[in-house]
Amino acid sequence: MSLQPYIVRFSDISKTQRFHTQYNRRWRNLGLAALVCLLLPLLAACGPQRRAGESDLTAQTLRIAQEYEQDGDLNRARTQLQGLDAANPTQWLIYLAETRVHDQPAQAETNALVWLAMALGLQSRPLVDYAVQNNLLVNAPAPTLETAAQAGSAAISLAPATETSVAPPAPDPAGSTALTTTAATTTIDAGASVTVSQGVSETAPAAPEPAALPTATTVTKPMAQASNAMNVRGGPGTAYPVVGAINTGDQVEIIGKNPQADWWQVLLANGTQGWVYGPLVQTLGDTTAVALAANIPEPPPTPTPAPVAAAPTPAEPPPAEPPPAETPQPEQPPAPAPDGPDFVTVEKRLWDVYENGGSTNSGSVTCGEKRELHVNVLDAAGNRINGVAVQAIYGAQEVYVTGSQGKGDGQVEFVLGRGQGVKVIRDADGREVTSETVDGLSTEPANIPYETLIGARYCDDEADCKAFVDLPGCWGHYSWTVTFKRKY
Repeated sequence: MSLQPYIVRFSDISKTQRFHTQYNRRWRNLGLAALVCLLLPLLAACGPQRRAGESDLTAQTLRIAQEYEQDGDLNRARTQLQGLDAANPTQWLIYLAETRVHDQPAQAETNALVWLAMALGLQSRPLVDYAVQNNLLVNAPAPTLETAAQAGSAAISLAPATETSVAPPAPDPAGSTALTTTAATTTIDAGASVTVSQGVSETAPAAPEPAALPTATTVTKPMAQASNAMNVRGGPGTAYPVVGAINTGDQVEIIGKNPQADWWQVLLANGTQGWVYGPLVQTLGDTTAVALAANIPEPPPTPTPAPVAAAPTPAEPPPAEPPPAETPQPEQPPAPAPDGPDFVTVEKRLWDVYENGGSTNSGSVTCGEKRELHVNVLDAAGNRINGVAVQAIYGAQEVYVTGSQGKGDGQVEFVLGRGQGVKVIRDADGREVTSETVDGLSTEPANIPYETLIGARYCDDEADCKAFVDLPGCWGHYSWTVTFKRKY
């Protein structure tokens, strides 16, 4: 019998093994590809700032900003903004505007967002810098020269002319006209400015047409917004009589200031002029050009007490009484600190990831939405103090008074941009004080030390923190608490 049919050559065995090896490798590669496809959505969901609906929220916010840019209806824009499905619509608007300023995907959209933030008084250093660079501090139609002249009390004076070269228009089929314009700024006593064109020269006109009137622009009027219901007085001080009142959230135009710049002269809606205490209001717009008020009234005289009739002299003097053991002394204000600043820093703390509204899971961080700065002020015994003025260092340099925002005794709150610093500027009795300055309150992870991020549970060690910062992790969403303590 021949054994040839049952004999398998070695070469045939090698071919079979190679076929199975290739077959197994192909299925193993397919399995790995399927596993990666399953993991990709999960990995994308673990990003530091991914959340469902953010693109819709961005589109809605852009629509609100663009509509306000078109119609100037700030009340409607504010109402629509509060109706957004966001944990804090105000913080969301600042975050979105700053992100667009940082990334600049579309300048028209960025302009609209910054314009709306400025109109709402949500000023941070990046937004103010961008607004100045792009001429976005103009958000209201300007009065014409005719209406300015008809204002009666508006005394018009010309400031030094600022020359601006205007490119000549493109020639048309009928001919060409070259224009050179010199712009001069006209200042009105209420603080507004109107830009008019002068020194226009024409060359080689062909088929002349009526020249278009120059478009006037006006800088946003400085406004004061009441943090709480407050009196409006007839002069810069509590000794003056009350001439009106404004409620929480009301805005009034600022038309002047006193020499110490701690009282604002304002114009009420009914035309009444009065004064409000600066630390109790939030300023909106540019107040650097507010002029010293003219004809500040003298404070009313202090009532003189009626004379007391002298007691009749007794026929015989009464026996002398021994003096008291201690003569009571009138209460004196606390003495200033003997050396160093009056207020020192006792706490500077980055909020824990959970405290800021986020969480951690197996080394992955879910970012919160908050970007707040809470400042507490204590006396020497550790008790909270109301009436102390705390000032932001950057941006609009807002000043808030402890206890006046309804956030609690001895506390004020700021909305953080990319970063902030704070200090105490006045004590509760109105006296100016010295204070340590707290800086580095950033919302950018690259500006926060690794040990601070580790303490707040955003990362575990130096290598983990480096990877987290490089993302950048939770960019724009960090909160801080600062506590000042008076030394006397």
